[in-house]
Amino acid sequence: MNGADEVLLAIPSDAVSKLWGNDKTPKNVIIQTQDGRKFNVSISEAKGKNFFFHGWSNVVKHLQLKKGCLVLFNPLFLDIAPIYNI
Repeated sequence: MNGADEVLLAIPSDAVSKLWGNDKTPKNVIIQTQDGRKFNVSISEAKGKNFFFHGWSNVVKHLQLKKGCLVLFNPLFLDIAPIYNI
């Protein structure tokens, strides 16, 4: 396992409620970085929390994220799937 696979991002519960409501969290989202690159990322639930999971390590590698980095999401809702600009 490489370092990027060890970096999971929990999605705060209040953000989940605002974005999707209760029990309506999507299983997959598209994350688009400022340079226009898009990543398919799955959302997984564990112990009552939602996490960006499969595909998130690609975002971490691309942005060269490290522990302590601040990531801001700007949600865009389209007919296909939620897209988040970071």
